Amino acid sequence: MPSFVYVYEADLAPLATAAESWKALPAKYESLHDEFTRRVITHLEGHWEGDAAEAAFSTMKKARKQYEDAATEAGHIAKLLNDAHGEFAKFQKQLHTLIDEAPADGFRISDKGAIEDVDERWNSPTASSAEGFATERKEALDALESRMKRILELATAADEAASAALERDANGDNNTSFNTSVYTSLDAIEADQASHLMKKKGRLTDVEFDRLNAVLSANRNDPEFASRFALRTGADNTLERYNELVNPPAGTHLSKKELAELKSFQRNLGTTLGTATRSDDNGKPNPGITKFQNDLLASGQHEFNANPTQSAYGLNGYQLTGSLMSHGKWDTDFLQDYGDDLITAEKNGTAGGGKNPDAYWSGDNTRTSGLTNIVALDPMAGFMEGLGHNPEASTEFLTGSTTVDSEEIDRLDYLLKDRHWPEGAAYTGDAKHPSGYDNLGHAMESATTGRSNGDEDAAPVKHSPERAALMHDIVNTVGAEPGMLAEDGRNALRDSLGNMTADYMADVQGAIANEQGTITPFGADADLDMSKLQPFLGAVGQDPDAYAAITQAQQAHSAVLMQRVIESDPTQMTEALQNVAHPGAVVAGIMADGRTQAIHEAHSASDADYNNAVATTDKWVGRGLSMAVGGATAAASPAAGVIAGFAVADIQELVVKRAQQDTGAEANSEAAGDYADGRKAIGTSTAQSLRLAYQAAGLDMTQGDINVDSGTIERTAQLGYAEGATWNSSVNDK
Repeated sequence: MPSFVYVYEADLAPLATAAESWKALPAKYESLHDEFTRRVITHLEGHWEGDAAEAAFSTMKKARKQYEDAATEAGHIAKLLNDAHGEFAKFQKQLHTLIDEAPADGFRISDKGAIEDVDERWNSPTASSAEGFATERKEALDALESRMKRILELATAADEAASAALERDANGDNNTSFNTSVYTSLDAIEADQASHLMKKKGRLTDVEFDRLNAVLSANRNDPEFASRFALRTGADNTLERYNELVNPPAGTHLSKKELAELKSFQRNLGTTLGTATRSDDNGKPNPGITKFQNDLLASGQHEFNANPTQSAYGLNGYQLTGSLMSHGKWDTDFLQDYGDDLITAEKNGTAGGGKNPDAYWSGDNTRTSGLTNIVALDPMAGFMEGLGHNPEASTEFLTGSTTVDSEEIDRLDYLLKDRHWPEGAAYTGDAKHPSGYDNLGHAMESATTGRSNGDEDAAPVKHSPERAALMHDIVNTVGAEPGMLAEDGRNALRDSLGNMTADYMADVQGAIANEQGTITPFGADADLDMSKLQPFLGAVGQDPDAYAAITQAQQAHSAVLMQRVIESDPTQMTEALQNVAHPGAVVAGIMADGRTQAIHEAHSASDADYNNAVATTDKWVGRGLSMAVGGATAAASPAAGVIAGFAVADIQELVVKRAQQDTGAEANSEAAGDYADGRKAIGTSTAQSLRLAYQAAGLDMTQGDINVDSGTIERTAQLGYAEGATWNSSVNDK
């Protein structure tokens, strides 16, 4: 790997000069070709005959072809050198930028690449001992080191590719002719290097694996590299090598570092293949990529053997492809085809023998996920994660149906209600999230919000009719049977359902306001039914993260709604303010009662869980404000600053103060104490939101008038809170 000093200080001017010099050579060779033809061949033709003439003309034609080939080779080398210069210059600039930006974050990078934390707060015993400070600085330092390492890794990949390309047989066989097949880009040589390693017979050495992983890591989002790699490697070779790597020989002991490297390889290979499936040929479908996709589908039920010399073991094509699909963004049409195939395989494979998917995919417990436990035995988990990264694909899939033996299978019903989801890390490939419902939640979240799961900085996307209709169906399905979320496995859906609800907060509050018509949806209307919405909210709110998302979005949305009323200056100002404050308070009451049930009755969470979630899941304040004003501002966190006159941090502070409780304390050990505290908190925070709304609107009002309105809104919020909490409690008691 090129050192930090080398990349930082390298003088790239000679490389640029060399590229320019080679660029000028084709014209010179072409000129020599033309002059040789004119002054020698043309001059002799018609004036020289016989055996000697024929031999001479044959030799001269070969010489003329050499001029042509020399011009071609020179042009290719010029392009390669220019490509290399561009890559090296880009990485050098990124390194310089990294060094220039470091001081603003309290770091210093030496001329040798050493990073030093020079944050002045280390000099203050009070500041440096503050809770979370050391962790915060360690995470920031790690992030900076990762950025630097990534730049150097990319520079290394480019350097090795350029070296390989320039060392390639530049003069043809036996140095007797010029080589017109010289590489013209680093992408091409790197793709061929990676493909060669993927197709190599026998297991890769550690050095070969590291090289393969590094090349994929450097180029995984590059369409030119990805498509060439996929076409040169082929679907079967790709799955064969991947199966072999994640299933090392029996008795192999892998260290934590080696397991981390395999997981990195899974991410890099999956992202590369996803990029390949979305590549095209000058705006037209690439026939080769279409064949590659079809070959992946055809390999679904093929059993790949990772150990042909001893007892056979390995995984099938669906499992391997599904595992890779959990990374990167894959082609929308391919995802539809893969999902149809998967459902068809499950229905046909489980119906006859009365099996569940866990028995089917585990081969009745004869198949293991290998020593690495990286590939999920249940390919549906990886497929759902793949949908989560592609909102267009997830919306299309979850709103459609699959035909199996003339039977129309509603995909959402099958996945949410009918399918038995295997539990355990072996089935999900993730020890931290052993439920495939977690992956299903990511797909539903992507499908209803229009944002890729995990993309925290994505701007809010206005709801399309298809996405709003899907949200309507999901609320109705869960609301009709809220107890499903208390079941093992399905409770993993709650955090995603909470994010979805926060994204549809305008629809939620609009449904509660009902005939008022003062709250408009963010895009298409989900047309939520209160008889299903209320039990849905109560069930979802029992998850701390869902509670935090909904609570923050509700508070932010209510604040903007009150500002809108103030700016519109209606005849009945107080009544109009009450109409928009009441629905949000009802939501808060339902959420609070759900929280109480989780803590006091289900014992599924603690105050600390809820308080920590509210304090750390802050993105929904910015999103809530942004969606309430029409989504024009991409605001995912308090770092977004000011939206529609509101300081995002101010609304966040209100949410935290309202939500923080300690039911373990003697005075609040009963649910009644929680209720009283929550009722008081929602009144206070809503009144403060109104004060902020007046401030944001910039109206010239006396403090007395503001106090009167704030008092009225405080009582309205308390009544709404009581309504929501009482209703949710009564439903829970039935």
